Amino acid sequence: MDDNKLLSQIADMLEEQTRIIKLEIENNVTKRIDGLFDGYKLTHEKQYELERKIEALERRLEAIEAKTA
Repeated sequence: MDDNKLLSQIADMLEEQTRIIKLEIENNVTKRIDGLFDGYKLTHEKQYELERKIEALERRLEAIEAKTA
Protein backbone atom coordinates (compact mmCIF):
# COMPACT_ATOMS: atom_id res chain seq x y z
CA MET A 1 0.00 0.00 0.00
CA ASP A 2 1.47 3.36 -0.97
CA ASP A 3 1.65 6.39 1.30
CA ASN A 4 -1.05 8.39 -0.50
CA LYS A 5 -3.57 5.57 -0.18
CA LEU A 6 -2.72 5.14 3.50
CA LEU A 7 -3.07 8.87 4.16
CA SER A 8 -6.38 8.88 2.33
CA GLN A 9 -7.68 6.04 4.51
CA ILE A 10 -6.53 7.83 7.67
CA ALA A 11 -8.26 11.02 6.52
CA ASP A 12 -11.46 9.05 5.86
CA MET A 13 -11.29 7.50 9.32
CA LEU A 14 -10.78 10.90 10.96
CA GLU A 15 -13.68 12.33 8.97
CA GLU A 16 -15.92 9.47 10.12
CA GLN A 17 -14.86 9.98 13.75
CA THR A 18 -15.61 13.69 13.48
CA ARG A 19 -19.05 12.92 12.04
CA ILE A 20 -19.78 10.48 14.87
CA ILE A 21 -18.70 13.02 17.51
CA LYS A 22 -20.87 15.72 15.94
CA LEU A 23 -23.87 13.37 15.94
CA GLU A 24 -23.27 12.44 19.56
CA ILE A 25 -23.07 16.09 20.57
CA GLU A 26 -26.19 16.90 18.59
CA ASN A 27 -28.17 14.01 20.06
CA ASN A 28 -27.02 14.12 23.67
CA VAL A 29 -26.03 17.68 24.43
CA THR A 30 -28.87 19.29 22.51
CA LYS A 31 -31.44 17.14 24.32
CA ARG A 32 -29.93 18.04 27.67
CA ILE A 33 -29.89 21.75 26.87
CA ASP A 34 -33.52 21.55 25.74
CA GLY A 35 -34.41 19.75 28.97
CA LEU A 36 -32.64 22.36 31.07
CA PHE A 37 -34.39 25.15 29.21
CA ASP A 38 -37.78 23.51 29.72
CA GLY A 39 -37.05 23.17 33.44
CA TYR A 40 -35.99 26.80 33.67
CA LYS A 41 -39.12 27.89 31.84
CA LEU A 42 -41.39 25.90 34.17
CA THR A 43 -39.60 27.27 37.22
CA HIS A 44 -39.93 30.82 35.94
CA GLU A 45 -43.65 30.35 35.22
CA LYS A 46 -44.26 28.94 38.71
CA GLN A 47 -42.30 31.79 40.30
CA TYR A 48 -44.37 34.33 38.35
CA GLU A 49 -47.58 32.63 39.49
CA LEU A 50 -46.46 32.65 43.12
CA GLU A 51 -45.47 36.32 42.92
CA ARG A 52 -48.97 37.19 41.65
CA LYS A 53 -50.55 35.23 44.51
CA ILE A 54 -48.35 36.99 47.06
CA GLU A 55 -49.30 40.37 45.62
CA ALA A 56 -52.99 39.47 45.88
CA LEU A 57 -52.54 38.33 49.50
CA GLU A 58 -50.70 41.54 50.34
CA ARG A 59 -53.56 43.60 48.90
CA ARG A 60 -56.09 41.60 50.92
CA LEU A 61 -54.02 42.04 54.07
CA GLU A 62 -53.77 45.78 53.48
CA ALA A 63 -57.55 45.96 53.02
CA ILE A 64 -58.12 44.04 56.28
CA GLU A 65 -55.64 46.26 58.11
CA ALA A 66 -57.40 49.35 56.77
CA LYS A 67 -60.77 48.08 57.99
CA THR A 68 -59.47 47.29 61.48
CA ALA A 69 -57.50 50.50 61.91
